[in-house]
Amino acid sequence: CALPICLAVEHLTALGHVRIGHLAGPEDLSTGIVRRQGFAMAMRQAGLDAASIAVATAFTREAGRAAMAELLRAAELTAVVAANDLPALGAYQELAGRGLLCPRDVSIVGHNDMPLVDMVAPPLTTVRIDHHTMGEEAARLVMARIEAELEQPLVRTTMARLVVRASTAVP
Repeated sequence: CALPICLAVEHLTALGHVRIGHLAGPEDLSTGIVRRQGFAMAMRQAGLDAASIAVATAFTREAGRAAMAELLRAAELTAVVAANDLPALGAYQELAGRGLLCPRDVSIVGHNDMPLVDMVAPPLTTVRIDHHTMGEEAARLVMARIEAELEQPLVRTTMARLVVRASTAVP
Protein backbone atom coordinates (compact mmCIF):
# COMPACT_ATOMS: atom_id res chain seq x y z
CA CYS A 1 0.00 0.00 0.00
CA ALA A 2 1.53 3.30 -1.07
CA LEU A 3 -0.88 5.65 0.72
CA PRO A 4 0.46 7.51 3.77
CA ILE A 5 -2.11 6.05 6.17
CA CYS A 6 -0.73 2.59 5.39
CA LEU A 7 2.36 3.56 7.39
CA ALA A 8 0.17 3.69 10.50
CA VAL A 9 -1.32 0.24 9.94
CA GLU A 10 2.11 -1.24 9.15
CA HIS A 11 3.52 0.25 12.37
CA LEU A 12 0.71 -1.16 14.49
CA THR A 13 0.86 -4.63 12.94
CA ALA A 14 4.64 -4.65 13.44
CA LEU A 15 3.98 -4.04 17.14
CA GLY A 16 1.64 -7.06 17.15
CA HIS A 17 -1.79 -5.42 16.95
CA VAL A 18 -4.47 -7.37 15.09
CA ARG A 19 -7.66 -5.68 16.36
CA ILE A 20 -7.24 -2.25 14.79
CA GLY A 21 -10.04 0.25 14.27
CA HIS A 22 -10.25 3.35 12.11
CA LEU A 23 -11.58 6.80 12.98
CA ALA A 24 -12.44 7.74 9.41
CA GLY A 25 -12.73 11.31 8.24
CA PRO A 26 -15.89 12.92 6.89
CA GLU A 27 -17.32 11.06 3.91
CA ASP A 28 -17.81 14.29 1.97
CA LEU A 29 -14.07 15.13 1.96
CA SER A 30 -11.57 13.45 -0.36
CA THR A 31 -9.03 13.06 2.46
CA GLY A 32 -11.59 11.17 4.54
CA ILE A 33 -12.45 8.88 1.64
CA VAL A 34 -8.88 8.22 0.51
CA ARG A 35 -7.60 7.56 4.02
CA ARG A 36 -10.47 5.14 4.71
CA GLN A 37 -9.69 3.30 1.48
CA GLY A 38 -5.99 3.22 2.41
CA PHE A 39 -6.79 1.86 5.86
CA ALA A 40 -8.92 -0.93 4.36
CA MET A 41 -6.24 -1.74 1.78
CA ALA A 42 -3.47 -1.92 4.40
CA MET A 43 -5.60 -4.11 6.68
CA ARG A 44 -6.37 -6.51 3.81
CA GLN A 45 -2.68 -6.67 2.90
CA ALA A 46 -1.92 -7.56 6.52
CA GLY A 47 -4.60 -10.27 6.42
CA LEU A 48 -6.73 -8.45 8.98
CA ASP A 49 -10.39 -7.48 9.18
CA ALA A 50 -11.06 -3.84 8.31
CA ALA A 51 -14.64 -3.80 9.59
CA SER A 52 -14.06 -1.67 12.71
CA ILE A 53 -14.62 1.78 11.24
CA ALA A 54 -16.45 4.76 12.70
CA VAL A 55 -16.83 8.00 10.76
CA ALA A 56 -15.92 11.27 12.44
CA THR A 57 -18.34 13.82 11.01
CA ALA A 58 -15.60 16.47 11.04
CA PHE A 59 -11.86 16.69 11.62
CA THR A 60 -12.40 17.85 15.21
CA ARG A 61 -11.73 16.51 18.71
CA GLU A 62 -15.46 16.37 19.43
CA ALA A 63 -16.21 14.32 16.32
CA GLY A 64 -13.25 12.07 17.12
CA ARG A 65 -14.51 11.48 20.64
CA ALA A 66 -17.96 10.53 19.38
CA ALA A 67 -16.51 8.21 16.73
CA MET A 68 -14.21 6.61 19.30
CA ALA A 69 -17.19 5.96 21.57
CA GLU A 70 -18.87 4.24 18.63
CA LEU A 71 -15.78 2.11 17.95
CA LEU A 72 -15.47 1.08 21.59
CA ARG A 73 -19.14 0.05 21.71
CA ALA A 74 -18.78 -2.06 18.57
CA ALA A 75 -15.46 -3.84 19.05
CA GLU A 76 -12.72 -4.72 21.50
CA LEU A 77 -9.74 -2.96 19.93
CA THR A 78 -6.10 -2.69 20.89
CA ALA A 79 -5.30 0.10 18.43
CA VAL A 80 -6.90 2.89 16.40
CA VAL A 81 -5.75 4.75 13.30
CA ALA A 82 -7.30 8.20 13.00
CA ALA A 83 -7.66 10.00 9.67
CA ASN A 84 -6.46 13.23 11.31
CA ASP A 85 -4.70 14.30 14.51
CA LEU A 86 -7.69 16.19 15.94
CA PRO A 87 -10.01 13.15 15.99
CA ALA A 88 -7.08 11.19 17.47
CA LEU A 89 -7.00 13.69 20.34
CA GLY A 90 -10.74 13.23 20.74
CA ALA A 91 -10.07 9.50 21.03
CA TYR A 92 -7.69 10.29 23.92
CA GLN A 93 -10.55 12.14 25.64
CA GLU A 94 -12.97 9.24 25.16
CA LEU A 95 -10.47 6.75 26.56
CA ALA A 96 -9.82 8.96 29.59
CA GLY A 97 -13.56 9.35 30.18
CA ARG A 98 -13.82 5.56 30.39
CA GLY A 99 -10.84 5.19 32.70
CA LEU A 100 -8.69 3.73 29.91
CA LEU A 101 -5.15 4.79 29.05
CA CYS A 102 -3.32 5.29 25.78
CA PRO A 103 -1.24 3.30 24.90
CA ARG A 104 -1.67 0.78 27.76
CA ASP A 105 -5.24 -0.06 26.75
CA VAL A 106 -5.46 1.30 23.21
CA SER A 107 -2.65 2.55 20.97
CA ILE A 108 -3.53 5.54 18.79
CA VAL A 109 -1.97 6.87 15.58
CA GLY A 110 -2.96 10.21 14.06
CA HIS A 111 -2.42 11.71 10.64
CA ASN A 112 -0.80 15.06 9.63
CA ASP A 113 1.59 15.78 12.54
CA MET A 114 -0.15 19.00 13.48
CA PRO A 115 1.65 21.48 15.73
CA LEU A 116 1.69 20.56 19.41
CA VAL A 117 0.70 16.87 19.05
CA ASP A 118 4.16 16.12 20.38
CA MET A 119 3.23 17.97 23.58
CA VAL A 120 0.06 16.09 24.58
CA ALA A 121 0.21 13.19 27.03
CA PRO A 122 1.24 10.80 25.64
CA PRO A 123 2.86 12.47 22.61
CA LEU A 124 0.94 11.34 19.52
CA THR A 125 2.43 8.92 17.00
CA THR A 126 1.35 10.28 13.63
CA VAL A 127 1.87 10.23 9.89
CA ARG A 128 3.74 13.41 8.97
CA ILE A 129 2.63 15.14 5.80
CA ASP A 130 5.05 17.75 4.47
CA HIS A 131 2.51 20.55 4.03
CA HIS A 132 5.13 23.10 3.00
CA THR A 133 6.38 20.98 0.10
CA MET A 134 2.80 20.11 -0.81
CA GLY A 135 1.90 23.81 -1.02
CA GLU A 136 4.95 24.61 -3.13
CA GLU A 137 4.17 21.77 -5.52
CA ALA A 138 0.53 22.85 -5.76
CA ALA A 139 1.61 26.38 -6.68
CA ARG A 140 4.00 25.01 -9.32
CA LEU A 141 1.23 22.86 -10.79
CA VAL A 142 -1.19 25.78 -10.92
CA MET A 143 1.40 27.93 -12.70
CA ALA A 144 2.26 25.11 -15.13
CA ARG A 145 -1.39 24.61 -15.88
CA ILE A 146 -1.96 28.34 -16.49
CA GLU A 147 1.16 28.79 -18.63
CA ALA A 148 0.56 25.70 -20.76
CA GLU A 149 -3.22 26.10 -20.75
CA LEU A 150 -3.54 22.45 -19.78
CA GLU A 151 -6.97 20.99 -19.37
CA GLN A 152 -5.94 17.61 -18.00
CA PRO A 153 -5.50 17.40 -14.25
CA LEU A 154 -1.94 16.95 -13.03
CA VAL A 155 -1.25 14.64 -10.11
CA ARG A 156 1.81 14.68 -7.85
CA THR A 157 2.47 12.92 -4.60
CA THR A 158 4.71 14.01 -1.76
CA MET A 159 6.44 11.70 0.68
CA ALA A 160 4.99 11.03 4.09
CA ARG A 161 6.70 9.47 7.06
CA LEU A 162 5.65 7.97 10.33
CA VAL A 163 6.70 9.86 13.46
CA VAL A 164 6.71 7.35 16.31
CA ARG A 165 6.04 8.84 19.71
CA ALA A 166 4.58 7.42 22.92
CA SER A 167 0.94 6.76 21.91
CA THR A 168 1.67 3.31 20.51
CA ALA A 169 2.94 0.19 22.27
CA VAL A 170 2.92 -3.57 22.06
CA PRO A 171 -0.58 -4.86 22.89
